[in-house]
Amino acid sequence: MRIIAILLASLTLYFLAGLAWPARFQGARYVPPAATDSPAMRALRARPLPADQAAREDAFVELVALQQREDAPAYARWLQAHAWREFLGRDEPALANVGDAIDAGRVGEAELAALRAEVLARVIAVRVDTELAPAMLELFAEGEDMSRGRVLNAVVPGLWSIDVDGYHDFRVAVKARNLADAPIGSTPLAPLRLVVSWDGERDKSVRCEPPGDTRIDPGRDVTLWCRSMADLGRKTAAQPVDWMRSGAGNDDHRLELDAEASSLAVPSMDLAVRRGGSDYRTPELDHRAELARHRAGERGCFERGTCTREMFDATGHWRATLAWALAALGVCVTAATLGRSLALALLLALFTTINAGARALVAAADDAHPFGWTRSATWIAACLALAALAWSLRAPLSDWRAMRDRPRPGVIYDRWAHAARTLGSIGVAVYGAFLLWVLWSAFRR
Repeated sequence: MRIIAILLASLTLYFLAGLAWPARFQGARYVPPAATDSPAMRALRARPLPADQAAREDAFVELVALQQREDAPAYARWLQAHAWREFLGRDEPALANVGDAIDAGRVGEAELAALRAEVLARVIAVRVDTELAPAMLELFAEGEDMSRGRVLNAVVPGLWSIDVDGYHDFRVAVKARNLADAPIGSTPLAPLRLVVSWDGERDKSVRCEPPGDTRIDPGRDVTLWCRSMADLGRKTAAQPVDWMRSGAGNDDHRLELDAEASSLAVPSMDLAVRRGGSDYRTPELDHRAELARHRAGERGCFERGTCTREMFDATGHWRATLAWALAALGVCVTAATLGRSLALALLLALFTTINAGARALVAAADDAHPFGWTRSATWIAACLALAALAWSLRAPLSDWRAMRDRPRPGVIYDRWAHAARTLGSIGVAVYGAFLLWVLWSAFRR
C-alpha cells in the first residue's frame, strides 16, 4: 500500500496543479499550437530575413509546423507581395528579420491588392472584339445549350444574347492580349480566368473561363467567349446596348479587369495570380506545409511553450482519472481484506473519482466551465485523506505484532479476491450509471 499511497499523493498534486494551470486547449489536435512567446517562436521571429527564396519558404513551413494560424498567412502575404514587387521591378522595403515580415504581412492588405492589380495590368489587356470572325462565332455557338427554343441573337458588335421566354442570357467576345514576355496559361493553383466589368461596375461583369489548355503567346491576341454574370434585363435589348455603349458614347467599348476575381499564371516566370486570396503558394510549398502539419509535434513541449497545456489537457486528465479509480479500488479492496475502514474508503473513493472525472470533462470543454474553489478544496482534501488511509493500511515487515496477527497468505488471497470481485462489480455498476448519465445529458442537449 505504500506504493499506492505515493501514487495517490502524486495524483493529488497533479489535480491541484491542473486547477492552478488549466489546459485552455483549443482545436482538435492533441498537440496544441506553439505559444507566441515560446522559445521556438522567439527564435524564428528574430531570425534574419533570408536572402534566397528557398530559405524564405523554409520560414513559412516552420510557421505551419508550429501551427501559427495567424502568423503563417501573414507571412505568406508578405511573400506574395515580395514576389510581385520583384516582378514589377519595385524596391523592397528594408526588413530586419522574419518577425518584421510577419508584421508587414498583417497590415499589407491594401498594398497587396494594389500590387495584384498592377501585375495583371502589366501582363494582360482586354477589350471587346467587335469583329469576331463568323467561323469563330459558329465554334463558340456549338458549345452553347440551344435546346428549348433558345436562339443566339446579335445585339451590337461583340455582344450576343441567348433569348428564351423574354429572358436574355448574354455573351461577350473579349479579346485578351498578352503584354508579358512569356506565354500566359494556367496552373493547378491559378487557372486562366478573367472577370471583366464595364467601367468598373461589378454588377455588369462578364466571366471568361477558357479551356485549361488555353495559352496566350507573347504579343498575341486571343478571343474568349465570356458569359454575363448579371441579369441585364428582361424587356428589350436597349439595356445591353446602353451597357456596351455607355460612358464614351461611341463604339470604344471599355472593359476593366476585375483583379480580385481574376486569375492567371506565367509559368516560365514563376508568376501566379490566384483567385480567392493573395497568399503566396506553390504546389511544392503546399506539399511541404502539409507534411509540416503532420509533424507538428516533433519539437519538445518546452521549445514550443506548450508543456502546461499538454499536461493538463483532456487526455491527461482522463488518464489521471483512470489511474486514480484503479488505485482507489485497490485501497477499498485492501480495506475490505483487512476489515478496517471499508465504509470510509468507499466514500472517499467514490467522491474523489467522480470529481476527477468532472474535472476531465471541464478540461475537454477547453476549461470554459468554472470548477469552484469550494468544491475543489473539498475534493483535494478528500484525495489527501484517501492517500493517508492507503498509507495507514500498510503492515510494515519490521512490526512483529502486525506480522503475528496477519492471516496466512492463502487466507489473505481468498479475502482479497472476494473483496476485489464484490467491489469490482459495484464499481462497474456505479461507473456504468455515471456513463449513462453523461450520455443522456449530452443527447438531451
